[in-house]
Amino acid sequence: MGNQEIIEKCSSLLWDAEKSRLPINTLTSVYPHLTNEDAYAIQAATLRCRSSQGVGFKLGYTSAAMRAQMNIAEPNYGVLTKDHLLDSQEGALDGHIPFQELIHPLVEPEIAILINQEISGAGHTRYTIQSHVEAVMPALEVVDTRYKEYKFSLVDNISDNSSGARVVLGSPKKLAQVDDLRLSGVLLWSEGHILDTGVGANSMGDPLASVAWLANFLAQQELSIPAGSIIMTGGLTKAHPAKSQQTFLAEFGGLGYVKAYFS
Repeated sequence: MGNQEIIEKCSSLLWDAEKSRLPINTLTSVYPHLTNEDAYAIQAATLRCRSSQGVGFKLGYTSAAMRAQMNIAEPNYGVLTKDHLLDSQEGALDGHIPFQELIHPLVEPEIAILINQEISGAGHTRYTIQSHVEAVMPALEVVDTRYKEYKFSLVDNISDNSSGARVVLGSPKKLAQVDDLRLSGVLLWSEGHILDTGVGANSMGDPLASVAWLANFLAQQELSIPAGSIIMTGGLTKAHPAKSQQTFLAEFGGLGYVKAYFS
């Protein structure tokens, strides 16, 4: 079997698992020689199957807590498409997620950034990113691996679109309205109890630095971040399992709150 055939086969396995909600064994358990480059090709092939418009990117493993939880050594990215975002008619501050659409969802609070102009080329830092920011938003990301359990390699995770599943966005604010994203603390609540706490600096020291990492990484592949992209800058706490009939609330210092309910 040629390399392109393996890429298409792996993509098909992941897409079928997502549609059927029947998880599969990790790809590297069958194809141990897959590379990161292969993994991004598998990710891209599956995105073509989605037939849903790209709206941005989701960063994975930008925090030490998430890397430790999942034993992943370095950050990666997945692509956000329109079907990952909840229908805005359902209310941006009270996202409803049908539990039966997912396999084994986990929830993590994040800071989302809306980009106002294309970010291209290499050499970006948090300072060069600032002028490209249209708005910042409190967010909850729902991740959902298509594998049988949350034990996988970096290659497996990249192939699986960095476990991307659903995103709930809160109300946007201008960057100038927020004192410092690094210092924005978050409380993750569920059913009246605090599950976890985090701070913006958990995302590579600064969520803006996470966007810079993405821009520089894409530049190596001669790609850029398009204007209008939503960037999920990575979980600020561990990811927490969700159950049917469960509500999650993330309260961010200076940013506001965002809520998700699993039916």
